[in-house]
Amino acid sequence: LVHRGLDGEVLPLGAPPAIAAVDLFELDEPTEARLSALLTERAALMDEIVLKNIRLLSQVETIMAAGTPSEKLTMLQQGLAALEPVRAWGRLEDRISAVLPDAIRGEYLRVIREYEDARYAHAARTGETEHRFEYRIGRYWEDMGWEIERSAERVLNEDDDDRWLERLAEKLDLSPTQAGKIRQMAEDFFISVGGRPTQAQELAFIAKIRTVMTLEQRWRFTVLMIRGELEDE
Repeated sequence: LVHRGLDGEVLPLGAPPAIAAVDLFELDEPTEARLSALLTERAALMDEIVLKNIRLLSQVETIMAAGTPSEKLTMLQQGLAALEPVRAWGRLEDRISAVLPDAIRGEYLRVIREYEDARYAHAARTGETEHRFEYRIGRYWEDMGWEIERSAERVLNEDDDDRWLERLAEKLDLSPTQAGKIRQMAEDFFISVGGRPTQAQELAFIAKIRTVMTLEQRWRFTVLMIRGELEDE
């Protein structure tokens, strides 16, 4: 897993080393099936956590960049509490190594340790970290951030959201300003309901976005809904 740039720095991986290391080995079909089931279980757990904590996640970047020390500490405490199910599930490398054949389990763990040792040695040499505990905390949040980001992409499905808005803008001839306002309303709405709106909340949201439209667009919007042409959206 260790690859270095021209400056000697260990290049980051495209995934947590526990996942990236699996690609170094040829696995038989039963092992592939067990691994796939395990990672699917982990992804479902992460998706559930992201759904339950959308509001918290929407605030993390702002508070960690410009919040007070008290606000940052509170955010950290809330984040750790939200991630308790992940800690209870166990470390990725431990769970993955448990489903690997005995013949490759040791080598799998060795290449992960080799990568972490190389990353730590460089961080210590350049002054990025003063001791291994600090390094381990940073690496924990780095890998967890990767999982949360992948989960958010699945849960929020941003590409589909954009296509929905593009279709609506085309059918109603929305201006860029109107489309921008509706997009922001949609994001705020999704966060406020934790990604799981009731029918009543959906109807209230529809009534809200109608306020952005002209009278003609409202009538066209209503006709499209009555005809069922916006059912999927």
